[in-house]
Amino acid sequence: MITASHRMRRWLAAAAPLVILVLLWALFFWRILTPASADRLTFQQGDFTLQFLAYRQLAYRQLVAGRFPVIEECLYSGHPFQADPQSQVLYPPVLAALLIGRALGWAEYPLRALEWEVMLHVLLAAVGMYGFLRVAGNEPGRPRLQRLAALIGAVAYGFGGFMTGYAMLQTAILQTAAWLPPILLALRQLAARQRWLPIAALLAVLVFCAFTAGHPQTLLFVVYTGAVAFIFWLWQARRDEGRAALLRHGLARGGVAALLAIGLSAAQLVPTLSFMLASTRASLTFEQAGRGFALHDIALFALTGVINVWQPIYVGIAPLALAGAAVLSGIRAPGGRRDVWLWVAVGLGALALSFGANAIGFDLAYLMAPGYRQFQAQERHAVIVTFALCVLAAYGAGLLLRPLRLRARLRLWRAARGLGLWGAGAFSALIGLLVVQRLAGDPAQAALPILADKLALIVLGLLATAALFAWRARLGATPRRLWGGVLLGLVIFDLFSANRDTAMQPPAEPFPPNPLIAPIGPTQQPNQHARVYNHFGLPLNGACIAGLNEVGGGSPIVLRAYKSFLDNAPEEVMVKLLNARHAVTWRGAMETPEGVMIPWFLLARDMFEGKEASTYRLDWEPQTFNGAWIPGRITHVPSEAAMYARMRAPDFDPFAEAILMRPSDGELLHGTSGSAAIEGKSPGYIKVAVNADAPTLLIVSEAYHWNWVALVNGQVTQPVAVNGALLGAPIPAGASSVEFSYRPLDLYAGGVISALTAVVMAWAVVWTTGRRGASV
Repeated sequence: MITASHRMRRWLAAAAPLVILVLLWALFFWRILTPASADRLTFQQGDFTLQFLAYRQLAYRQLVAGRFPVIEECLYSGHPFQADPQSQVLYPPVLAALLIGRALGWAEYPLRALEWEVMLHVLLAAVGMYGFLRVAGNEPGRPRLQRLAALIGAVAYGFGGFMTGYAMLQTAILQTAAWLPPILLALRQLAARQRWLPIAALLAVLVFCAFTAGHPQTLLFVVYTGAVAFIFWLWQARRDEGRAALLRHGLARGGVAALLAIGLSAAQLVPTLSFMLASTRASLTFEQAGRGFALHDIALFALTGVINVWQPIYVGIAPLALAGAAVLSGIRAPGGRRDVWLWVAVGLGALALSFGANAIGFDLAYLMAPGYRQFQAQERHAVIVTFALCVLAAYGAGLLLRPLRLRARLRLWRAARGLGLWGAGAFSALIGLLVVQRLAGDPAQAALPILADKLALIVLGLLATAALFAWRARLGATPRRLWGGVLLGLVIFDLFSANRDTAMQPPAEPFPPNPLIAPIGPTQQPNQHARVYNHFGLPLNGACIAGLNEVGGGSPIVLRAYKSFLDNAPEEVMVKLLNARHAVTWRGAMETPEGVMIPWFLLARDMFEGKEASTYRLDWEPQTFNGAWIPGRITHVPSEAAMYARMRAPDFDPFAEAILMRPSDGELLHGTSGSAAIEGKSPGYIKVAVNADAPTLLIVSEAYHWNWVALVNGQVTQPVAVNGALLGAPIPAGASSVEFSYRPLDLYAGGVISALTAVVMAWAVVWTTGRRGASV
């Protein structure tokens, strides 16, 4: 009979690891959580503030104004903001924070909110990893993985070098990677459970969260890892049923789960897919996609902060040794955990791919695996490498926490001796390094102490792990839990010492007043629809955050046609067509690469990233131009190359001539005289009053996107791309009113699919729950 006190003890035992993880999380981030200003730190500025905090603030401004941020006027002359995955506006935690802030009346989206986003996702990663290890480590006919062993793996994953370094500053990577353990846990259950349909629905929700978290490349790694693991687990659970049954179960369960996940994610998937297919990421060359770890970066398994600012594959010395113990156990004991070989294969495969073009493995992925032509920076495979290492470390800890036979004790003793010898060698190298530092004098003071500190951490890790292994080999009356607690303490000491300050800095204003932006404002603008040309003189999104519209922006994914326009159109043509009235640049004057001098007036000079930068007012004519015009001539060209060649011609006048590429709906249009004036403009809406002598083309200084719709005197008209990247619309003769509206049909279509999928999922879960004993 189970008494109330027994149930309480079981509940406390189950809750204790989660409480420990929360306390460790608070300890790791205490310098960000603390209210004491003298002790406070924040996350390193850079992409963390200039990209992700900037995007939060832009989205929040639009929500406060009563608009959903489907397009952002201040970026890239009109950027499809929601379709850009790094905007994360459909990610439930981000959307909730934005709406809560609006309800509370925040004046701006604060840095503090983004800090909490990051910290809570680190906790989610650790807790999710613990849950995964406790369930996935429970193989039929074998002892369940101990809570202490699962806790060691969870600490190594949640507070290892990947999650607490570079990924924390790239919030989309961190937030996507945090869902890896829950997704794999759901896949494990999908493969093993008889009633699997509710698990498939849960998996779809988890994939939706991971996809809207905003880093498709990390999700691609999760999908490939999940597919391999699901096939293995399905074989493991149903290998006795025959090949046909295995195939049937795999197709049914995997297919339904995939369809539900795709359908539920459609609200983000459809806009993002259409955006990326038309972007600079539609396909990368092998050299562009193949950037990754250098081969010598394998030293990052043990050495932190010397050869690389980050340590993305560092999980600690003790977990590395535990992972080795798990692998050796799998070799020597065929009856051990079968999952060991799954994670060995996954970890080694991800490591090979992480080298990119520096190793042969990536060639096959680039040629054969869908998705690998769209992404670069293959070192991000480190998330899978570290996950596999942490699973193996937990399995190794589980082995050592069980009773050991004499042969196993002898092997452990030999391992302790080997680690001790490595530790002694590293200690000798440390002493030698300190002697060299002493003899070398001042020139060595900068680099050698850093290397010595990192080498000292290796020495401590090796010697302490050796001592623990030796202690465990000779463990007599000492409780194994005490030994495991000391092991956990060593892991915590190692990881917290190596990683707690990696991505932190003293507090600073994320967007301080900028002397180069200060002279640009409403009183200096010739008209309210002008833009700023940031030519390596302002931080990413700097003008946009200051409330000004930019020619460019900070997103790594840009519409290919618009980027081609920025790269290929002559600068003196580009600034006119985009109505750029100010430039902030490293150049000492506004002379273009072609030798044309754009009229300019110096407004300010200051330093930017160690170089002198200047703010110029661009005084090209007509200064009354407000972003809409009717061309006097329309030229048709057969190709993009011909179009830019025409723009570079000496007689090309950007306001007198418009260029269309064949085939085009505008081929029957001809240039004429007329007038155009913008009467109103806001994100996603432009109203223009025009008067033309004959049917012709209206052009506005806005980036073309297929979601724009033109209403000409109330009649729907399909806009056309003018000069390769600008928004235009056919208009009739006479006076007309033209309204351009950004209608995100891809979002609407995806939203309908997501809503229908959610309804089907809810019905399926209710139907399945009502059928007791059902096998679905």
